[in-house]
Amino acid sequence: MPRKHLIASGINKKQQQQAKIWMKCAKEIKAAAKQGTNPESNPRLKVAIERALNNNLSRESIQKNINGASKDESNIKELTYEGYGPNGLAIIIKALTDNEARTISAVRGYFSKLQAQLAKPNSVMMLFAEKGQFIINKDQDISSDSLLELLIEYDVIDIIETDEVYELLITPDHFSSAKEELIKANVNLISAEIKLLPDSFISLDPLNREKLVRFVNACEDDDDISWVVTNYEEEI
Repeated sequence: MPRKHLIASGINKKQQQQAKIWMKCAKEIKAAAKQGTNPESNPRLKVAIERALNNNLSRESIQKNINGASKDESNIKELTYEGYGPNGLAIIIKALTDNEARTISAVRGYFSKLQAQLAKPNSVMMLFAEKGQFIINKDQDISSDSLLELLIEYDVIDIIETDEVYELLITPDHFSSAKEELIKANVNLISAEIKLLPDSFISLDPLNREKLVRFVNACEDDDDISWVVTNYEEEI
């Protein structure tokens, strides 16, 4: 196949992946908005909006899905699946589905290929905590001390420094205010999201890492699955 066709195919695949992410974000917003359209009094909607913004869904599309929630007659259920895999790998899957039997069948298949087992509710969730996470580019003249000083009024949990980025963790209640403060200071945010993060991390050998990559890809390709988180030490 000529190279230009390969490039075009790659671009098309990325567009399809982005479209799927936006579809899942819209689905999550609509489901959350059924419990109330004000994000300040509906924490689930607030998290869904932040996730959508982090994935570049426009504010217009977000508002359209919030407004359309009351007219949506689909019987969507929110389901959480927890499990354990190789070497103490902890897994949480969040799904939005109108067919519970279809979704659990698919999830069991994904777990089986990973050689993982489903666990009792909250047995895995207790190993994670919801936190506001900012990934900040270090390409500008900013230090970890200046970031902490900027957010001195907010509950900063931790700031982790690598060669290229800062990972700043904050309590969910202060996420929106801290985000506004960072934007006002022209801090280069790579991502900003409220998410479940593990209390500690595990490593995997190359074979089990490859199985985990396939597992995560299968979950992301599944229209019923909103997101999956694990306690693996690398981002997949």
